[in-house]
Amino acid sequence: MDKKTMAIFLRERASIMNDNASEFDQNRAEIQDNAELINVLARIIEGKPIEIAFGAPGDWGYSNPIGKILAS
Repeated sequence: MDKKTMAIFLRERASIMNDNASEFDQNRAEIQDNAELINVLARIIEGKPIEIAFGAPGDWGYSNPIGKILAS
């Protein structure tokens, strides 16, 4: 697998998802989280440790379910 190409592809998909989030105001936060999870996957594929790939709990928001898990 060409990791660099896969990471670029994943980031492009995440960007498309994030750009279209405004069309779905009701689920905007969920769509943005899903887009960021795709970016996390791209960072893992590039070889970053999982803890670094996800970032800090505050990056997600401490009230966000992902931020809460990272903080625990």
